[in-house]
Amino acid sequence: MQGGQCPDDAATLMEHLPPVGWADVAAKRDLDHLGVQLRAEMSVGFAGLGKEMNVGFAEVRTELHKEIAGLRADMARQTSTLLVGLLGLQVSAAALTVGVSRLM
Repeated sequence: MQGGQCPDDAATLMEHLPPVGWADVAAKRDLDHLGVQLRAEMSVGFAGLGKEMNVGFAEVRTELHKEIAGLRADMARQTSTLLVGLLGLQVSAAALTVGVSRLM
């Protein structure tokens, strides 16, 4: 007996394994090979995902540039309208000031 186990423990453990042959048992080299395959597949998948993300980001940037250009044009028009309105207000205020001063 070694480590408190009796010799029949191994036989009992083997009896509880599923009824498959040694060809169905995975060896370390099988797991290593599977790991290599999985890493290769993930690498290809992530490369494709990266390309898709780059295309998507490019589309978003293009759309943002269009939106910003539109906002700039709108702001330029509004600024012109505001300046003309303020100029008209100042001319009216000046005319009103001159008119009131003549009445006095």
